[in-house]
Amino acid sequence: MVKISEEMDNLLKDNGIKQEEIQEVIDNAESSGTKLKARDDDLAIAKGVSDNLTMYAVYSPSELVDAYAHKMNILGVTGGEIDDVANDDESEWECAKCGEIALERNVDMTYMGVTRPGPGLVCPKCDEYYVSAGVAKTLKTAESILEEKRA
Repeated sequence: MVKISEEMDNLLKDNGIKQEEIQEVIDNAESSGTKLKARDDDLAIAKGVSDNLTMYAVYSPSELVDAYAHKMNILGVTGGEIDDVANDDESEWECAKCGEIALERNVDMTYMGVTRPGPGLVCPKCDEYYVSAGVAKTLKTAESILEEKRA
């Protein structure tokens, strides 16, 4: 069980996430190995997907470092396949399950019937998709705009 500081607890509350939920995300990632781990330190990113929310926990072996969520559903890599690209798109993360370096690639995300590409972290072997905290903030803004248009 990772430690959740008061600051992180407040962040969880701001994002509508319960401590039990984020702990479950971490526990599932630890037991399944489905997570990204930093290539140069002991941080990991775990995700949990429910019907309408994807939660992410960034954590060290001892404490929760960040948590964020978005409502968009990630469909897969834009274009459907991971093609080789000329420039270096290796991220600072690697898949804990297969050891492949996660690639920074556009993924198709959909919400309320609208699909757009956005930056993601992709394990090329396991087809697992993650987004960074910064991208999640942008997604929240996009989600709010779509919700306002539908209201």
